[in-house]
Amino acid sequence: MAKSAYDIAPNATFTEAAHTSLRQQLEEMMSNLDGTRAGDDIEALHDMRVASRRLRAALSVFAAAFPPKPFAVTEKEVSRVTDALGAVRDADVQIEFMQSVEEKAPESEKVGLHAFVEHLQNGRNRERIVLVKELNRLEKSTFHKDFDTLLGEEENYHG
Repeated sequence: MAKSAYDIAPNATFTEAAHTSLRQQLEEMMSNLDGTRAGDDIEALHDMRVASRRLRAALSVFAAAFPPKPFAVTEKEVSRVTDALGAVRDADVQIEFMQSVEEKAPESEKVGLHAFVEHLQNGRNRERIVLVKELNRLEKSTFHKDFDTLLGEEENYHG
């Protein structure tokens, strides 16, 4: 039998598996918060987005293990962060691709491509402002406490 990526025991209940996987994905997501907010580490942004998408997927899988109302609040918060991360990450990918096209393009096309890259960078900068606001809002909100409460682990919250 394959080992669980989340160190979930083979005899774990559905709820125990939910708690383990959700906790691990939240911790992975939040471990990249500072680098993502600073903006100088595109890998932190990428890793945070991957973890947030995995957290959303795990939430979808384990929805039945939780009360609907508090679960919906948690799911909405994760969705907001994932969307904000995605907008910036998608812009990074587009910019990187267009810069590689620009480097290989004939001189006659470079001016237009350069202008397009600048347009993408301006859009990314606007999305990044939204992302930083979203990360700050999340950090100042009751999200962590609510997440711990959802998992029945109120004692894990340390303010």
